[in-house]
Amino acid sequence: MKFHDKYPILKQKEFLAQMLTNSVFTTMSLENQQVELSKVNEIVQGLLKEKESKGNQFFSNQIS
Repeated sequence: MKFHDKYPILKQKEFLAQMLTNSVFTTMSLENQQVELSKVNEIVQGLLKEKESKGNQFFSNQIS
């Protein structure tokens, strides 16, 4: 069983983006690197859009 089959919620873009944003923000805070949550979210969204624009299908075409 593949990881995405076991946890289908990870195929949902909004859930994954929120999880990545929170993870990066928390890690940076623990290392005393104060960055606004909105800035981290902006970077994560930009990276996900870049990945999609290059033609890599990262997310399934599911409707929540």
